[in-house]
Amino acid sequence: MKILRASTAAIAAAFMATAVALAAMTIPAGTTLNAVMDNALGSSNAYVGQRFTMHLTAPYPSSSLRGAYVTGHVLSVTHASQGRKPQLQLALDQLVLSSGTAVNVSAQVTSMQQQKSENNTGHAALTAVGGMLAGNMIGKTIFHTALGGPVGLIGGALIGLNAKTNFVVPSGSRVAIQLVHTVIVRAQSRR
Repeated sequence: MKILRASTAAIAAAFMATAVALAAMTIPAGTTLNAVMDNALGSSNAYVGQRFTMHLTAPYPSSSLRGAYVTGHVLSVTHASQGRKPQLQLALDQLVLSSGTAVNVSAQVTSMQQQKSENNTGHAALTAVGGMLAGNMIGKTIFHTALGGPVGLIGGALIGLNAKTNFVVPSGSRVAIQLVHTVIVRAQSRR
C-alpha cells in the first residue's frame, strides 16, 4: 500500500513538472518585440524614476504575447541646451501577459518615434539679429568700423543654430525592443 502511494505521488509529481514545463514560454535573447507607448515622455519634462508602460503589437514571436505589455522607468534624462543634445534612457522592468503573469526582463530600446518639441528657427533668427545689433554697436563704438554688424550677424546665427531642441515620445509612438537575455515565462510567475 505504501509503495502504491509512493508511486502515485511520484507520477503526480512528474505530471505536475511536465505541466509546468509545458506552460513555460521561452523568448530567446536577441528577439525584437514591437510596442506602442501608452504614456508620453518628453526630454524637457521627464524625470529619473518616471514610470511608463508600452503594449506589444504584431508581429508577435508567440501568440501568448497578444495583449501583453512592458513596464519600465526613465533611467536618465538630458535636457536640451546650448550645444547639448537631449537624451532619454529608458529601463525596461517587466513583461506582463494578458493573464497577469509577469516576469522581469533585460531588454533595450533599439528605436523610438520622436517629435521635436520646439522649433529652433525663431531662436536662431533672434540670436542672429541680436548678434548683428551687438556687433554693430561694438564695431562702431570701439573699432569705428561698419563691419561689426555682419560679423555679429554670423556669430549670432552660429550660436542660435547650436542651440539644441527637446523632443517628445508621444503616446502611441512605435518602439522596438530587443531582449538582451532569454525570457522564460512560467504560469506561476505572478506580479
